[in-house]
Amino acid sequence: MHRRKARILVFSACLTLTACSAGAVAGNPTQDSESVLQTAQARAELTRQATFQTPPPTPIPPTATTPYQTATITPTLTPTPGRPILTADYNAYIRDGPDETYKHIGFLLEGMSAFITGRFDSIVSGIWYQIEQVEDGKVGWVWSGAVTFTGDADSIPEVEPPPK
Repeated sequence: MHRRKARILVFSACLTLTACSAGAVAGNPTQDSESVLQTAQARAELTRQATFQTPPPTPIPPTATTPYQTATITPTLTPTPGRPILTADYNAYIRDGPDETYKHIGFLLEGMSAFITGRFDSIVSGIWYQIEQVEDGKVGWVWSGAVTFTGDADSIPEVEPPPK
């Protein structure tokens, strides 16, 4: 926009100088500044209103792209045939015995899996699975309502709970 105004001012100045000098050379009386200014403004307005034909933009052909895929890698245990495992449905406590009265010794986070080494059926608190904690080799207990069981249920031995 500033360039356009600058061009108009230069154009007006040239017209003014041309009109004044042309009249003086030709022997005509010089025009007054008001008529020169009006002529310059009229021509500047015509220039502003002129439309310039610009070619349409060249279309850019689409390129074959593949969408970004983010993969969440969750380590999973690969069970040997017949070896039962469980996977946490939500974050659950690992306890040192098959009941909520036992102390919690760790967490089985949602999506984590563990091998089942035993089972205890409690009349009061339901089924509890004894698991082998892979990271530290300890044995713990997880309530069956917090996990999904996979494998052969007949291969899980009944285990007596430790003393409280």
